[in-house]
Amino acid sequence: MPKPTDAMKAEARRGLDWRKEFGRGGTEVGVARARDIANGKDLPRATIARMVSYFARHEVDKQGKGWSPGEDGYPSAGRIAWALWGGDPGKSWAEKELRKMDNSAVIQGIKEALQEGQATVNLREASALTGSGSNVGGRVIYDDAFASLRYANPFRQVSRQITTIGSDQAFVVKTGNSSDTTNPWGYGVNTDEGSPNQATSFWQLPIRCVNAVLPVRTAVLSDIDNLEETIAMDLALEFSQNEANSMMFNNDQTGSTTTSYGATSGLRGLNSYPGSTSAASFGTNGSAITNGIHTVLQVQQAGASAVTYDDIANLMAALPAQYLFKAETCWMMHPTTIGALRKLKGSTGGAPMFVEAGDDDGGAVIYIFGHRVIPNPYMDVAGVGKYPVYLANWERFVTIADNDQMSIKRFDQTAPGFVYMYAEKRMCSTILDVFAGVRLVGV
Repeated sequence: MPKPTDAMKAEARRGLDWRKEFGRGGTEVGVARARDIANGKDLPRATIARMVSYFARHEVDKQGKGWSPGEDGYPSAGRIAWALWGGDPGKSWAEKELRKMDNSAVIQGIKEALQEGQATVNLREASALTGSGSNVGGRVIYDDAFASLRYANPFRQVSRQITTIGSDQAFVVKTGNSSDTTNPWGYGVNTDEGSPNQATSFWQLPIRCVNAVLPVRTAVLSDIDNLEETIAMDLALEFSQNEANSMMFNNDQTGSTTTSYGATSGLRGLNSYPGSTSAASFGTNGSAITNGIHTVLQVQQAGASAVTYDDIANLMAALPAQYLFKAETCWMMHPTTIGALRKLKGSTGGAPMFVEAGDDDGGAVIYIFGHRVIPNPYMDVAGVGKYPVYLANWERFVTIADNDQMSIKRFDQTAPGFVYMYAEKRMCSTILDVFAGVRLVGV
């Protein structure tokens, strides 16, 4: 397992010293990470994946007050927490190490497919050793399989992700009880009651195929051991694009489109769920593909052709209070929508409505009303599309179920000078807690 660099150790020690001196910054998890780094301990893949995830989520903290020497409040809580995880040296190191680990299996699968015609890649690495004891004999299971997909597909940055092994994935939720069905949860919480008739619902989705095609020059066949890791990244990015489009736009209940993410061959997209301006509700109960199509609470856009300040405020007010100010609660909108919000002014020639105003709202439209904004180029555009903005506690709102194997096959006679690698990965996605997200309805 890789070891921290000297620069990472120095940053971790600085973070520990700062936290002791100022009494702020980071969590107990961050402190434990800093101690491991400062002591030069080997860092396993799962830890490195958490480091990459942390740095991706908190990069925006650099724009807050007190990040740089000489600023009021230096070092800020965010700067101290950043140091605990190894700082900038830790970010670069973790991203590089994770790419090496994740891409090595995919590259090996591509090499095998080029030589043998096909290969199956286990996206959770396994040990081939025999015997007994830690790291000896049997498989070593890692979280965050094929992590390079997560950050290119915006949904993977914040949604809940689980592993599936079958042809279908069933989901079960508690949808009510016998004596109280009031909102905001959709059912009441009755204390001191033990009756067994608490209503539940389940729905079942087939595991769909997401495909990617990668052209490889036949010249590479004479130097197969020197394939660069960018080949694996190219494959990952195509998967990312197809699954992100499918998770937003596909309707696998109706339609006859034949795009790579459309019709019955795609996932169940967020936009395929019906909406209501009065209340969210769970869909029908059962194992058919038409079950579990929940109704999402939505707010009608007020502007005639563009998103307005009031639209954002109304959407914030529509999310049930128990989901507000959770770490995973954030906005998701198209980059064009973000650009339009930055241009909103109170009057002609007036000041912008969204301005940089402290740590929580710093970096206009990086945060809105204290919640992070996730740019998603795979959704509708402001004033044009159907649903230009979502606000959700994504860990509860959307669940992605991944099969941990990917199939890669070689196709010859495709084009002069090329062979084509055809890769297939199986997965499904669903809204799990219908009350945890709201959306804006475009005009």
